[in-house]
Amino acid sequence: MHLEDVVLDRTKHTSISRVILGYFFMYCILTLHITENVSASDSIPVKFKFEKVFFLDIAKKNKHLLCVGERGLIFRSKDEGQSWQSIQLHNEATLTSVVFVNDTAYVVGHRGSLYRSNDWGKSFSKINLTSLLPDDTLLRIKLISKDHIVVVGAWGLFLESIDGGKNWKKQKIISEEFDWHLYDAIKTPSGIIAVGEAGTIIFRKDGVKTWNKINPSYTGSFFGILKEKNKSFFLYGMRGKIFNIVLSETIYTSKKINLKKLETYSNSTWMSGLTLKNKSHLFFGDGGLVGKKNKGFELTNVPLNSVNAGVELSNGFVFLVGLNGGFMFEQ
Repeated sequence: MHLEDVVLDRTKHTSISRVILGYFFMYCILTLHITENVSASDSIPVKFKFEKVFFLDIAKKNKHLLCVGERGLIFRSKDEGQSWQSIQLHNEATLTSVVFVNDTAYVVGHRGSLYRSNDWGKSFSKINLTSLLPDDTLLRIKLISKDHIVVVGAWGLFLESIDGGKNWKKQKIISEEFDWHLYDAIKTPSGIIAVGEAGTIIFRKDGVKTWNKINPSYTGSFFGILKEKNKSFFLYGMRGKIFNIVLSETIYTSKKINLKKLETYSNSTWMSGLTLKNKSHLFFGDGGLVGKKNKGFELTNVPLNSVNAGVELSNGFVFLVGLNGGFMFEQ
């Protein structure tokens, strides 16, 4: 499996006709209230070697860790990565993202996958949403604020829950023609910002349903966004690019935005980022690269073929996951 199979980028699929993709527009037309139906356990215990798995994401709550990745595999640890147990979802779809909301874990992925665990990852049950299609690709799930969860995905998919995952709404982005892949979303002081392919940056102000799309001069894909401080954020993605933006109230009506490029000394693709307790920032990339932004920018290679995500442990180490399992990184 390659990163290209997981991170959708239209530049790699230029032969696909936009006409063929038209059927995706149907579920973007209206904002729908989605009735959920939670299945019985949809997972089984399995025995896989941790170091042989391609992981896409990791989440932490207290000393509990959950890693998700290829073939519907989920690894759990209750001792911050010292030991692991594994389960596999019945549909064996690639899982792309995981988050803890209070003591409940949610995972998302390909084939319309949205699952919940109430037992720290020992078992997962599918949340059957009436508007999710079997071919929908959910790329990232984020806790925006207390009980406010957002899921973004391919072709402009945007799901939202404001009650901790009990009920969900699917929202139209901009218009029914909007079909850019969305890769990440984050809370701002005044609303939500989401980023995606081909330089996509969209904003939604608190208390409103409409989105504003910014057209930056940079048209490469943004695979994530990370808060620096207050109204300042990092946008990162392809070819080593990391940009800094500072938000103002006019951003919600503006059509342009000022992107300040950081010098990263790298052409690697940044897949995700992490803010540490000491307020410095890590960026994780292909080729086993970790970038650290403090006063300057430092690069470190780790023994993973790619680094897709990481969490900070209680001892100050960062547990990284990617291709070939995981690695305990001393920052």
